[in-house]
Amino acid sequence: MHGGSGMTVSKLVSGVVIGGALLILVALLLSGPHPSQELRNRIVCMSNLSGINKAIILYRSDNDNAFPWLNDKITAWDRTVVGTNRNVDPNGKLDDPNNPRPRSITALMFMLVRQDQDPGMFRCPSDTGASMDQEVKAMKDDGDVAQGGYYWDFAKPENVSYSYQAPIWKDGRFQQGADSSKFDTVVIADMTPAATNSQWKPADVSKRSGSAIEAQNSPNHKGKQVNILRVAGNVGAAKRPDVGIDEDSIYTASGDPNAGSRSATSLDIRKHLSPSDTFLIGPVGRSEGK
Repeated sequence: MHGGSGMTVSKLVSGVVIGGALLILVALLLSGPHPSQELRNRIVCMSNLSGINKAIILYRSDNDNAFPWLNDKITAWDRTVVGTNRNVDPNGKLDDPNNPRPRSITALMFMLVRQDQDPGMFRCPSDTGASMDQEVKAMKDDGDVAQGGYYWDFAKPENVSYSYQAPIWKDGRFQQGADSSKFDTVVIADMTPAATNSQWKPADVSKRSGSAIEAQNSPNHKGKQVNILRVAGNVGAAKRPDVGIDEDSIYTASGDPNAGSRSATSLDIRKHLSPSDTFLIGPVGRSEGK
């Protein structure tokens, strides 16, 4: 089973209320006088995150209040966060040389799909390179796993438009990145620029504006907006990526849990040391130019 510190009932209720209000807002705006397609897309994207939040609440209720997480049997996140690993059980036997138990950030999000959530929630309508999983195999019984009838991840990185909180490197091992006691941590948001551009380099965003900020923002909405879901369950939208707990960029790791990553430029997962150093990652391996 999973472990995790408790989240107050008031916080959970608050997240559900906010989600309900968001859906009402979506209905009102979409029924208005011909909003632009991009505005519609942004609203649907926020609705996706609200739905993902409800799915996370259900997941946590069944898993000791923990966020989606793979059993930490090996410390291999640093070399297996690339791409998706649909057909390989990440929780296989430790002594099986033919099963490296690859971990990917998208597999964490896919845990919600395995609990009968719609895979379409993970596709932002403004992400033109995305496509929805057409076939999702759920586990019916233990025999399905042995027969290879159970998917562990999305079919490909293009099936995911969002990034998830990376594992934390602490005491020589990777630990769950999302901490329920850190209510303002961004747990999921529009995907990182690194997902679609392998040449992307993070930069200090504290003194930037205009196109310089857009280059550091998610590509989902052409750098104009990033939709975020925080641990407390509230969904919001921002114009800049430095919306972490310490006003750090949610797409870079700092290496200094006391300073945030506003002036940091690291994409090294081992420099993600604290929930206060927000660091979203995945889906890595997206086709160039998407």
